[in-house]
Amino acid sequence: MRRVIYPGLCLSLLLLLTACANGHQPSPYQAAMEQAYAPDQPGATAVVSREGEILFQGAAGLVHMELGLPLEAEHRLRLASVSKQYTAAAILKLADEGKLALDDPLERFLPDYPQGEVTVHQLLNHSSGIASYTSIPGYMMDERIRRDLGTHDLIQVFADREPDFEPGEDWLYNNSGYVLLGAIIEEISGKPWHEYIREALLSPAGINETGYFSHEEIVPGRVPGYQAGETVSNAPWISMSQPHAAGALYGSAMDVDRWQRRLHGGELLSDEHYQAMIRADEIATGVVNGDDYGYGLILGEWRDQDLIHHGGGIHGFNTYAMYLPESALSVVVLSNHAGHEPAPAIMARRLAAIALGEPYPVEKERIQVDPDRLDELVGTYEIEEGVIRTLRVDEEGRLISQRQGGRAFPVEAVSPDRFVFATSLSYFDVERDGDGQVVALRFHQQGAPDYERAEKVSDDILEPEAIELDEAQMERLTGLYQIQPGFTLRVFIHDGGLHAQATGQGPVPLEATTPSRLRNQQFGLELVFDLPEHGPADSLTLHQAGQEIPAPRIEE
Repeated sequence: MRRVIYPGLCLSLLLLLTACANGHQPSPYQAAMEQAYAPDQPGATAVVSREGEILFQGAAGLVHMELGLPLEAEHRLRLASVSKQYTAAAILKLADEGKLALDDPLERFLPDYPQGEVTVHQLLNHSSGIASYTSIPGYMMDERIRRDLGTHDLIQVFADREPDFEPGEDWLYNNSGYVLLGAIIEEISGKPWHEYIREALLSPAGINETGYFSHEEIVPGRVPGYQAGETVSNAPWISMSQPHAAGALYGSAMDVDRWQRRLHGGELLSDEHYQAMIRADEIATGVVNGDDYGYGLILGEWRDQDLIHHGGGIHGFNTYAMYLPESALSVVVLSNHAGHEPAPAIMARRLAAIALGEPYPVEKERIQVDPDRLDELVGTYEIEEGVIRTLRVDEEGRLISQRQGGRAFPVEAVSPDRFVFATSLSYFDVERDGDGQVVALRFHQQGAPDYERAEKVSDDILEPEAIELDEAQMERLTGLYQIQPGFTLRVFIHDGGLHAQATGQGPVPLEATTPSRLRNQQFGLELVFDLPEHGPADSLTLHQAGQEIPAPRIEE
């Protein structure tokens, strides 16, 4: 029988043998990446720099599932909504050149657009009220998103839709607004929006591995995308003409790092317009999970430092770029595995924490805990009335944590009474009384200032049972909820039951444990709805993978 040798496998073995022979240990950055992305699954590329010095450039996981080829740091991935800051900077560059003003009305550039009174500023910071075409039910997953559309035809998709609110009266993340910004760039420059970005911003700054994601063009190092699910699958097709100036760029992680350093280092824009980019007005304050929105950038805090960041999600890809001005620290994580946990935003914070010398507990070396000591933890813990977390030991001897309505996650010990979740920044400490008996868990949610205490109420595993909701009860929960900019969750009734569908993903069935709590145990999510006395829910909170994410109801 003819032997088949896979070059990628040989290379991996050679690297492993060389590392062992030299006694080499991967850097803490590479170790974190390899812990997060399995070698036989799609993965991510990452770059960490501080004050212009590259601290880490690397990758983990596969670039191509069928061929088994590893990802490399130089590979080029779709940037998704990280593209928005490039579009915003291009508009501000035109303002620097005196070719537009931020208070110019849209009708100056597109006189036939129905809402011509909307200003450039309102398009940039998502306060225009224009309906976002990506929120049209089903649009992102059916044949419509596969069409190649020019700028004019794409604008016609949403031009006549009812606005969500009057310009400047509210805030709602809006991909249509950034398509219109792309149209303004084209109208002023006489060039495709992405060519102006390349000529005016990228090429002069030596950023040469970033461009428009054309399907026809041969792009060295271009990466295919994959979707997480019960099994990994190829990403659904999308014509990249449609994300347009809202999300159609590709780039390498190193190029995004170069972009961040040059943008925030004052090399691309005048100080006046750079400051406008990183400043939020009142209407855009606290709108993104408590953070503010500037122009194509989210403004918040992390570990007592100002944080400038933005993520992106598109068929087959999730991306994230963050910058800490005080530390001049730039972190970029680009993944070709949409829906994978940990998400790039989590991975970037892990890498940033390593760079600052204050890594999260998840980076600590794992230890073995005596089985009898693990058995002491087994049982049910009450977080609040009606909300529980259970701990059990599985047949492999692993401690398994499961929040009510959520997915079961193995946790690993980094000390006898501290356990970490491998896919998040969360961890918990075991609280014992004077006799050493387990009385509670102190659960540290990622980003939360205080821990969540869950008191042990039973040594047995207690599971809330599913209940049936009538149609009126289900109707109160249906609607569109914004998880984060560009990422929504639609709750709807199908075949007599409730389902949820996130942007770019398939629908999943839900079951109720109370009239305001829905769960899907397969995917480890629980939705807790804020129900007024009468009428539909005002918002929901998504519990998944140790995160609690509020999501307001928005208009469909």
